[in-house]
Amino acid sequence: MIRRPLGALFTLVSVALLAASCGGTTPTGPALTDPKAIVTAALTSTKAAKSVHLAVTANGEATVALPIAGGTGTPVDLTGTTASADIDFVKPAAKATFALKAGITLNGEAIAVDGKTYLKTSLTGPLYQESAGVSAVDPSQLGAVIDAIGELLLKPGVTLTKGDDVACGSKQCYTVSADLTAADLGTEAGSVLGGLPIDLAGATLKLTMRVEKDLPYRLAGITAVLAQPDGKALTVDVTATKWDEPVTITAPPADQVKPAS
Repeated sequence: MIRRPLGALFTLVSVALLAASCGGTTPTGPALTDPKAIVTAALTSTKAAKSVHLAVTANGEATVALPIAGGTGTPVDLTGTTASADIDFVKPAAKATFALKAGITLNGEAIAVDGKTYLKTSLTGPLYQESAGVSAVDPSQLGAVIDAIGELLLKPGVTLTKGDDVACGSKQCYTVSADLTAADLGTEAGSVLGGLPIDLAGATLKLTMRVEKDLPYRLAGITAVLAQPDGKALTVDVTATKWDEPVTITAPPADQVKPAS
């Protein structure tokens, strides 16, 4: 499957890619009618990715096992949560901003570059805190996320349904959907949901992919709707622009980084 890295806060699913227009006419590929072929083509087209800009939105509630609550499942309203990230797969490096809304609003920015992460939030003040390794914006997560999506959608027993074509910006896209149960999610659930400790007992997850009809059949979006037994639902959508456009990500200036204690 795909072994190409990427990640961003709330990878609950997802990757949405729009190839940037370079001034000519993008060739239209042969029409695809088999939903499995559409999914396979979209996942394959991401292998050569060099960069992308991602935008994530989350709305609705999910039952989350919060450490501060002793791991007990707690309903959390994530409505209004957003994140965006520039990802350089070649370097690799990433820069993300986020606004997490879960009772309180937590704004922040994270930079992952040269094997280090720099993070600042509205709770920690104006200076970045440096740490070794990468975390929330780890570009090396893309392969795992795409692999998990592919394994979920293409494994035996999962029914893929081709829907109506939709507009994706200035392009037209195929749509392919799958309804997944907690049993279908299995051990991959953590990867698909970005590692969030969400209670999946009795839940269903509907994934809808949007795939550009033009060559090379880029994945233009994924929407995930997590429906829970109590009637609550969480919707996460990831889209992307500036696919394969040049991106420059550097560490913040030294005077913006908190000195090591």
